[in-house]
Amino acid sequence: MADTSRIKQRWIAIHFKNQLLLVVMKHLAGNAEISFEGELSSLGLLVLPGASTEETEVLRRNTIWPRQGYVIVPLTPDTIQPIFRAIGGTIPRGIIHIQIAKDGKLEFGAYDRFHPDALTFGGAFSKEFLDDLVSQGILEPNPA
Repeated sequence: MADTSRIKQRWIAIHFKNQLLLVVMKHLAGNAEISFEGELSSLGLLVLPGASTEETEVLRRNTIWPRQGYVIVPLTPDTIQPIFRAIGGTIPRGIIHIQIAKDGKLEFGAYDRFHPDALTFGGAFSKEFLDDLVSQGILEPNPA
């Protein structure tokens, strides 16, 4: 793993949000939790084992008003597919923010419906990992 500092990168575009989320989930799975915030009432996240609506010290709500639905689910290799099925196999427009914490540290944040300026990667991601996402056409970096 890389050091614990955040990788400073600006993105022009996120071309494949579903693919990005799946790759990131696989990379971080194990001793991790994922949170979803937004209009979640039609999704099956709360029925997943270990699901909670309580914030943690690391995974916090990002929208104060209006109050959005919020759920945290354990992220393990075995929960990746059930989580994806629960959100419908794609990232619905109603999901505003997604965060992933691993080993007690916030490692991934996709805020404001995956807005390129609101995407963060923590120290669990190496430059090589991000370069691979670029080479796959998932992310487009800002050349500046």
